[in-house]
Amino acid sequence: MTQNQTVNVTIELDRNVKESGESLFRSLGMNWSTAISALVSYSVKQGKIPFEVDEPEPPDFEYSPEIEAQDPFFNRATQAEILRRIRDVEARGEDSLIDFDPTIEQ
Repeated sequence: MTQNQTVNVTIELDRNVKESGESLFRSLGMNWSTAISALVSYSVKQGKIPFEVDEPEPPDFEYSPEIEAQDPFFNRATQAEILRRIRDVEARGEDSLIDFDPTIEQ
């Protein structure tokens, strides 16, 4: 019989989340290590995590003349055209800009 080897894992948390988690886990008779091990073991066994995760919204792009001066890709006209093309592709239900614009070489 082989023994499982353990490893240390370090995570960063907001202090209030850490303290609330400690309190919760203690009330359930666990410590952080046991709680995290249970979560990871469950997730690996089930192939999912036991709660829904929403995809984060991308940050808003903030235009600045300094950005445009460094890279013309970020000028307002180019960004507006990119957004227009993306919306057109999405509206048509196409999978890629290659489907949308046949002049793009594959």
